[in-house]
Amino acid sequence: MRLALFSIVLLVGGLCLTQAYEDTTLEDDDFAEFEQFDADDDTPVVDVNDDDVPVKPKIVTKEPVVSSVEPEDEMVVEDEDNEFEHFQDPEEFEGFQDSIPKTSEQPKITISKVPVVVRQRWDAYWLEGIFCCMLAAYALAYAVGRAKNTSIATNFLKLHKPLLDDNFTLVGETGLDVVAASDERGWRREAEHCFTMWCSGRQCCEGMLLTLKLIKRQDLVHVLMGVVRPTPDTLHIRVELGKDDSDPFVLCIAQKKVATRLAKEMQDLSMFCPERRPGDKHGLPSSMCVMSECAEATGALLDSRALAALERYHKHVQFVHVSDKYCGPKQMEETTVTKPPDTEKVMLVSLALGPDGGGEEVRPLLLLVFYLLDKIKRLHLSKEALAKCEKRRQKAAEIWMRGAHAARQELAAQKREEKRKQEKERIMAEDDPEKQRRWELKEQKRQQKRKAPKMKQLKVKAM
Repeated sequence: MRLALFSIVLLVGGLCLTQAYEDTTLEDDDFAEFEQFDADDDTPVVDVNDDDVPVKPKIVTKEPVVSSVEPEDEMVVEDEDNEFEHFQDPEEFEGFQDSIPKTSEQPKITISKVPVVVRQRWDAYWLEGIFCCMLAAYALAYAVGRAKNTSIATNFLKLHKPLLDDNFTLVGETGLDVVAASDERGWRREAEHCFTMWCSGRQCCEGMLLTLKLIKRQDLVHVLMGVVRPTPDTLHIRVELGKDDSDPFVLCIAQKKVATRLAKEMQDLSMFCPERRPGDKHGLPSSMCVMSECAEATGALLDSRALAALERYHKHVQFVHVSDKYCGPKQMEETTVTKPPDTEKVMLVSLALGPDGGGEEVRPLLLLVFYLLDKIKRLHLSKEALAKCEKRRQKAAEIWMRGAHAARQELAAQKREEKRKQEKERIMAEDDPEKQRRWELKEQKRQQKRKAPKMKQLKVKAM
């Protein structure tokens, strides 16, 4: 917010600076300097005397050219088509004034003195001034925003890296593009507003990926848009569970708006958890809802300790998604699916951080994530619940197989149709009417056979 106000003040200051250098003595008209020329041109320069004697115009005649040759060969060449012949015709100038005024003095040419503008007109460069101010503001916002995001990532390591070191053997990465508090492992800079850190070496999981997505403070346009529609800094946690560490189930606890979006986008939630239940029925705040495949798994994970943490910090928890069939967002309808997608066991957690990258709310929520990992490891469903979950997965696999079979049939039909079109073009290009007629008859028989109803043949055994 401060950066946006500072940028606006900088733009207003640039406009005031350009107006300060404006020459108030000059008019806004760019052609005002040449008005003196127009005023001088209006005054008459030459006086015409009425007492002058009229003078008749001279008529110039061209003398015939005489060749200088010997007397015996002397001849005169006359120009029959004289170009001034019309001046000798008296009827040509009938009714025309015979006299023209004659002036005794030469016309005077007056040279006006143009004022020399010593001071430049800065008001003519106001557009360039605005652009320069915008570029300066954008560069300043980039430098300040990048430094701010880096400081948030560094402070996160100072506050919460000891907790990560207690739960994992290896925390952070090394390299040239790593942001750390000292010469130790830290965040890997993916962008000016995005940092990632990999943690491994813990039971109940194969690894955990932390992704810190901050506000694009280095982008002035995004900062100004954030004033109208603010967005918080977020911390995404992706925990890869072991294949045999938990029983199969799908569970999602999220805010109502986020749950609606996830139910439409995520493939596993739309297939295994079509029903959304309010959080009041499970002891959660009313702003949250639960999407669960198995009620037994929901009751086992949401015990008193987990409910207390979610009740206190529910504003910072966007969603908690546990799934053994996670395959990401839904595939587009235009894409043909020929095989089921690859799935994996994961737990996804999204946390909305407070101002300046969060503070006291991050440590309890990280402890909640580690607690849920231990609960998932010890969770064992009953035989009935496990049988229902396995049945749903078999049904989902059959749906995928039918969809893949239909997609393969459609692809094969398209190939056959394309091949038939090519054959038709080849037959029609040949100059053989008999061959074309046989191909048309063959095509008509195929169409009739395709449209004919299918009859089932029943075999009756003899008594």
